[in-house]
Amino acid sequence: MTDKLDLNLFSVFMQVYHHQSITLAAEQLNVTQAAVSGSIKRLSERCGQDLFVRHGRGIIATHFAHQLMKQLSPAMDIMDSVIDNLQAFDSKRSKQVFTVLAFESITNQLHPHAMKLQQQGYPLIRFKEDHSTEEHINEALNSQQADLAIDTIENRDSSLICEPLVTEEIVLICRQGHPRISTRITTEQYYDEQHVTLKLTRANLSAVDFYAQESVAQRTVVAECHSLLSLIGLVAQSDCVGACSKSLAMKYQQAFNLQVIKMPLRFKPIQLSLIWHRRQKHNPAHTWLRDTIKSIFNNGSEHLI
Repeated sequence: MTDKLDLNLFSVFMQVYHHQSITLAAEQLNVTQAAVSGSIKRLSERCGQDLFVRHGRGIIATHFAHQLMKQLSPAMDIMDSVIDNLQAFDSKRSKQVFTVLAFESITNQLHPHAMKLQQQGYPLIRFKEDHSTEEHINEALNSQQADLAIDTIENRDSSLICEPLVTEEIVLICRQGHPRISTRITTEQYYDEQHVTLKLTRANLSAVDFYAQESVAQRTVVAECHSLLSLIGLVAQSDCVGACSKSLAMKYQQAFNLQVIKMPLRFKPIQLSLIWHRRQKHNPAHTWLRDTIKSIFNNGSEHLI
């Protein structure tokens, strides 16, 4: 009689596959590296194929491992979600903590509402900004290090679901009392001014250059920021101009004494989406999280039940 297959071997395999590392998989599973290596060896022997081979100082998945993962992933997702989907979720009693990957500007808008909800007895929604690439987001969602991402990427990972959330507009900001700008700005004025720019790490371009729908001429850049709040602070204390999402500009307009003006150039809208793993599609707790984020964007936390 054929020995029964230990399904735990598949869980170990999936962690090693996602991390491409025995060490990281062991840390994720809270077991020793020897235990992970032993599990991979047992599964490899059972399959009659190598699953990973040495590559430099690390390992890479074999063609057979890629094919196995392709077949295995949907089945494991179903198994992972069965219990979660059957469990009742009471948002007023649950102690679950959700982790959401988001840009600084999104965290800045959502965090106060999330804290208000927690004070009312709802689960904590924790925001993390330490993602710079699509691969990082995919890895975090696949390995369950994050529950949800709010991002601009058009995710092509078939294991993830991408749902449009909101469209942002880019506006120009400058300080109230600017000596040359009041309520509107021409294209010529725009290029004559000194600029504070936001550097998009992922694209290695400024936000203006990345989202512009027309050729952007050379302009005088006096400061380059990686934070929108830094950009807003610099603009508020000088005669420089900057580009910012309209929602964030309106939020800080009074606090920083800003003018919020329509851009004289044409820009693509910023499409933000919710991104999550398919295993969570029917999970009641995850459904609550998605609905909560959407409700905050649409109405604010005071409209949540």
